Amino acid sequence: MIVHLVLFKFKGGVVRDDTRVAAAVEALWRLPMQIVGIRGWEHGFNVTGDAQAWDYGLRAMFDDEAALHAYLEHPAHVPVVAQWEEISELAFCDFRV
Repeated sequence: MIVHLVLFKFKGGVVRDDTRVAAAVEALWRLPMQIVGIRGWEHGFNVTGDAQAWDYGLRAMFDDEAALHAYLEHPAHVPVVAQWEEISELAFCDFRV
């Protein structure tokens, strides 16, 4: 199993109730219905009031690296990444469990 972790830090001037954030979150909710290889899918806003904490996080799970790469290149995933890149910085890590 491969875990794909993504952290999102909002860019200056972007706040949690920004309509662009709502649209990006909604787009994340739709991805598991559009991409067959997703085995686990959790995401949400940070609840820790620490200035070093990132604003939003995603944990996705895939059977193997092939499924992960299919997800990363999927035509439904690419525009969602673009939505998030418009409003936030992204960091990610993929690892086996």
